[in-house]
Amino acid sequence: MKIIYTVILLWGSICSAPAFQVDKPVISEDRMLLKLNETVLLDNVKDGYMSLLNLHYCPTGQFYLAIGCGFECNDNAGFIFKADGTGKKKITAKWDYILQEKIEWSDDCKKLFYYRVNSSGANPPRKAPTRGWVQFDTKTGRKGPASSRRLKPNAIYSVFNSPKGLLVHDAAGRSRSTWRLPADAKGIRITGKGRRAGNITWAPIIFGVQSGWVNQDYLFEAPPPVK
Repeated sequence: MKIIYTVILLWGSICSAPAFQVDKPVISEDRMLLKLNETVLLDNVKDGYMSLLNLHYCPTGQFYLAIGCGFECNDNAGFIFKADGTGKKKITAKWDYILQEKIEWSDDCKKLFYYRVNSSGANPPRKAPTRGWVQFDTKTGRKGPASSRRLKPNAIYSVFNSPKGLLVHDAAGRSRSTWRLPADAKGIRITGKGRRAGNITWAPIIFGVQSGWVNQDYLFEAPPPVK
């Protein structure tokens, strides 16, 4: 009976296993190509980047973003794929680049957010797209200001793009600033929902033993990349 019982357990575990597993793309050793098995998904010459920086999967694994380096790996290109390597979509353009790896996925993978820069080494034209956080809708392919960006209580954030540090206020909006986060502050946590005041979304944070409200545009989440 013991042998029969063991066989039943093994059969049950086999039946509950996934029917298939999607192969993951690999960046070539010289970081010029992105390949899925023998298929080339990205080529630095054809797709217009210097080298591949990293891949960033969304939480459900349904999509991933490949980041291709531009000038000094600051003005970068972004390419979204479905998990199986199909559905390639370049989401950046001239004067519309990803700053380094400043990207975030929404928990449901419906939105990708990135911090747009125009150029780190050239003067952009007057009609260049506005710098700042942008959202890309993975279903419709539409882009716009990151109005639905929500910081996550279970994530850890860092300060960026604020060389003198980031002012912390005692309440959302035009309240008194009480202290300042260092320009290189890391390990910042979100303690609740953000609040919109004018054109700024304020996020409640805690850093060490200090807390307050900051402009969330100056915080970024650094998700672990897949190299």
